[in-house]
Amino acid sequence: GNLGDGGFAGYGRQDHDFGRRLGEFQQTAAGLGGFVGWRADEMHRYDVKPEIEAFDLSMIFSAVNLQKAGKVKPPLHVQFVMGVKNAMPVDREVFEFYIKTLNRLAPDATWTGAGIGRDQLKLCRWSLELGGHCRTGLEDNVRLDKDTLAPSNAALVKQVAELCGEYGRRPAGAVRRPCAARRRTGGAGAASAGGG
Repeated sequence: GNLGDGGFAGYGRQDHDFGRRLGEFQQTAAGLGGFVGWRADEMHRYDVKPEIEAFDLSMIFSAVNLQKAGKVKPPLHVQFVMGVKNAMPVDREVFEFYIKTLNRLAPDATWTGAGIGRDQLKLCRWSLELGGHCRTGLEDNVRLDKDTLAPSNAALVKQVAELCGEYGRRPAGAVRRPCAARRRTGGAGAASAGGG
C-alpha cells in the first residue's frame, strides 16, 4: 500500500480486506489526517502491519510522522517505489539517499526496493546488495527480460530467488514460509508464528 493515496497493505488477524485500495486520496506531507490517518487508525485497531510505499522523499517523513504520532506501530516497513512516471526516478544515488534518510529517521525500519517495468530486476539487485527486501511480480512488470514475457508471478519470483545467492542472501519467508516473512517485518501474528 501507498502512503500517498492511502492504499496501505498488510496482514491482519481477522478477515478484513485492508490490502484493497479504497481510493486515491492525496495527502499532505504530514500524513496524519484525512484518509491516511483514518486508515492508520483502523490498521492499528485491527493489528494490521502496514507496508508504506514511498514515491518521493516527503513520504518517508510522513511514515515517520505516523509512527511518532502512534498511528503506526514500529518498526516501519517502507517500500521505495522507483520508475513511476513523474515520481522517484531509478537512480542509484537517490536510492541510497532514501535508505540513508530512512535509517537516520527510523533506525529500526525495514525496507524494500520496488522497480516498475524494465527496472524491476535492477531494484532487486540493488536491494539485495544493500541489505533490503525485494518486490517482484506481474503487477509491476510483465517481462523476465527484454525479449521474454513472464508466464507467471512464480517465474518472476523464481528469477529473484535465484539472484539471492549472488549476494549471499536467502529468499525470505514469503517464498518458503509466510510466517517468517511476518516476523522479519514485524507483521501481525509474528510472535506466535511457527517455523523460521
